[in-house]
Amino acid sequence: MSTGRDRTIAVAVGAFAFAVYAATLPPSYSDWDTAELQVVAAIFGIAHPPGCPAFTLLGYLFVHALPFGEPAWRLNLMCSLAVAASSSLLYSVARRFGLQPLTGALCALGFAFAIVPWRVATRAEVQDVALLFRALALWFALRWYDGGTYRDLFAAALATGLAGATHGIALLLLPSLGLLVASRPEWRRPQALALVAGGMALGLLPFAYLPLRSGWIDAHRLDPDLALGLPAGLPLWNYGDPSSWPRFWHFVTGADFNVRGGFAGFLDLGRYPYFAQQLGERIALSYGPAAALLALGGAAILVASRRLDGIALVLAALLPVPYTESYPDLQQSERYYLFSIWCVGILIGIAFERLAALFELRVRSVGWYAFALGLGASFATCAPQRMEIFDQRHDRFGPQFVAEVKSFTPDDAIVVSAWGYATSLGYAAYVAHTFGHRSVVVGGADQYLSYLQRWLGRRPLYVVSFDSKLSVAGWKVRPVKVSSYYAYRLTK
Repeated sequence: MSTGRDRTIAVAVGAFAFAVYAATLPPSYSDWDTAELQVVAAIFGIAHPPGCPAFTLLGYLFVHALPFGEPAWRLNLMCSLAVAASSSLLYSVARRFGLQPLTGALCALGFAFAIVPWRVATRAEVQDVALLFRALALWFALRWYDGGTYRDLFAAALATGLAGATHGIALLLLPSLGLLVASRPEWRRPQALALVAGGMALGLLPFAYLPLRSGWIDAHRLDPDLALGLPAGLPLWNYGDPSSWPRFWHFVTGADFNVRGGFAGFLDLGRYPYFAQQLGERIALSYGPAAALLALGGAAILVASRRLDGIALVLAALLPVPYTESYPDLQQSERYYLFSIWCVGILIGIAFERLAALFELRVRSVGWYAFALGLGASFATCAPQRMEIFDQRHDRFGPQFVAEVKSFTPDDAIVVSAWGYATSLGYAAYVAHTFGHRSVVVGGADQYLSYLQRWLGRRPLYVVSFDSKLSVAGWKVRPVKVSSYYAYRLTK
């Protein structure tokens, strides 16, 4: 893509998507991992493994640069911007594969307003930023494939490194990028190798944030949990305490999670029909059943052409699936399909134009427009529940939940909370500063049995849990609140 018109269309697609996303953002903080990221970006903390340092650094800049809206809303806005920019890139890559401008714009908008991208784009989510960096890496690698320009090679390596510093799922793009980079003989030259190594190293540099910031938090005792006698390494300030090399490596490799289970999925050939089914269902949900068939056709066309760029795009769409469906610790797997859905938007456009040519429909003829209208209708009608996303504008779950907890706990209470709700309490305590003098401890009461007696001697103890019949050995557990969660007071 090089024409002024194409640049204008790409920008218009992204701007329109961003405007709609911004209009559907939740106004405040949430819970679970979303609230964790909203906390970590605001306080310069350490997120859960693999730490996502590039996201944290960008989020901190975004949260503290914007002069309006709550910090949580500002981070949501950053993620919306990332997905909207990815929609623009989808148009650019579609044009690079030879699609007509109208087809490219239709597919880019189809992606932007598919239910999964739209929903994920309106919350603080690491995969939003990872999507943008992966799309940039693929775009620049395709430019290198076409022209062999060293600056494109460096940009592809830099974007790949930044994607990896955002989330380890970027590793699954490496086979596609390798095909594109190695397609040109220039890549063996020392200059090319140096640019790849330098770009990757620069992109991965945000990982240095983890041990540096962790050591600073420890040295200055910034984590309020330390005042309770707890060791370093608890969420939300300094998850895992990756201040030393052994802890850093343990942390970034996700050693406490079954990451190997995800990669083992690639060897489980008997599950491949299931993987294909899951991908097909996600595509149908995003683009409609008819468009899902077109996506299959587009993949077949590119593979049959035996062009490395086409094979690279198909690989980029497929490789996240076995990992996603085999990783046992994953929740809300739809977000791991984000880049696959992005690639599929291009595959759909390729098959659409090939089918239109088969029926001898001339571009911009009445028949061609009717055909395009049918594709647009598939995009628009496949997931009517996406209109519910507009209701997020009124979602104030976080502040309402915190107000409830404050209503049944005294101002000096220690609140031990399960992860899903502790992140909301952490936001209130560390970012909004609306939680009074209460302390937030992430986890279950059983994790802190050796501390409970000491704490109770000074302050009242409460537990927020998912357990409707909580019991703690040696303690009296009195229910004080039953809602979407269960709250208890602990006494002897």
